[in-house]
Amino acid sequence: LLTAFVTVRLRRLPIGRAWEALREDEIACRSLGIDTTTTKLTAFAIGAMFGGFAGSFFAARQGFISPESFTFMESATILAIVVLGGMGSQIGVAVAAVAMIGGTELLRELDFLKNVFGREFDPTQYRMLLFGFAMVLIMIWKPRGLISSRSPSVFLKERKAVSGALVKEGHG
Repeated sequence: LLTAFVTVRLRRLPIGRAWEALREDEIACRSLGIDTTTTKLTAFAIGAMFGGFAGSFFAARQGFISPESFTFMESATILAIVVLGGMGSQIGVAVAAVAMIGGTELLRELDFLKNVFGREFDPTQYRMLLFGFAMVLIMIWKPRGLISSRSPSVFLKERKAVSGALVKEGHG
């Protein structure tokens, strides 16, 4: 909750607006006088700060940390949560986290599939397949994620042709 509060506040500050502008068009940012290098470094530093906080909470909870604590499955789950959640959407990431973690836990409860496919069948072994399938579906169906804060307006869906008459009148 603290992270969500801080990020909402950061997005409303000038640096947050600069991040959003940089995300949309780096060349336009430079033409507006925004130092893109400093803006990117600030975003990296604040992201590292949040990562450090999360790591310290993880270490306090586990009591011991080693490289084996972080498997490919955790990395894939985090990537799937980010892709499914949507670009720039904190609510979307929270919904995707509940869906991905809840989906994994739901797979553990599907013991009736062992009766169908045999005793050796373990539904949790197919998590990566389901993650990949869900990510491909979301990228095709909703490329900006389940809940995205950025959606194109009605005016951006189709390009209007500019005629010579409009250009003469100063409209094009």
